[in-house]
Amino acid sequence: MRKIILFLLVSASSHAFANGIHLSPEARLGPYWGSGISGGGIQFGVTDTFGLDALYLSYSHLSAEFLTDHDRLKTYRIGGQYNLPSTPMLGVQLEIGMVDYEGSRTIFDTQYRQAKGVSTAFAWVLDINDNLGFRAGMDLNFISKNKAYLSSPVSTTFNTGIVLRF
Repeated sequence: MRKIILFLLVSASSHAFANGIHLSPEARLGPYWGSGISGGGIQFGVTDTFGLDALYLSYSHLSAEFLTDHDRLKTYRIGGQYNLPSTPMLGVQLEIGMVDYEGSRTIFDTQYRQAKGVSTAFAWVLDINDNLGFRAGMDLNFISKNKAYLSSPVSTTFNTGIVLRF
């Protein structure tokens, strides 16, 4: 999967219409209510290619504790940004990929679980100028409930960050 995503990004960067670099660091909140800032991530890709305003790879890492549970989620996704024609300073980002889950639960002894699942994300982007924008969005990670200590098969995280274009 990672080789396919890397091939798509390399082919997009060599595409005749790619003309810049997309870079977007972020902070993450979740997956538990009140867990605060529990992770971060980054998007890296190219701008103005394949009819999109950006095509990028996205990586995030999240670590959270709740009572007896400690969960770590790493996501690997490919995504694109499309600015709305009627409002060019407003864009939308969509991503899809995979999530790696590692968790532990300590009551009398410590038990561990690992799982893989599907990860999707959605974000709104507000461009301030040609080089800077702000974004806010949400991730949905789908992990089999019997393979993780999460309370639901769908874990939700929120993210915010800046978008830099060179």
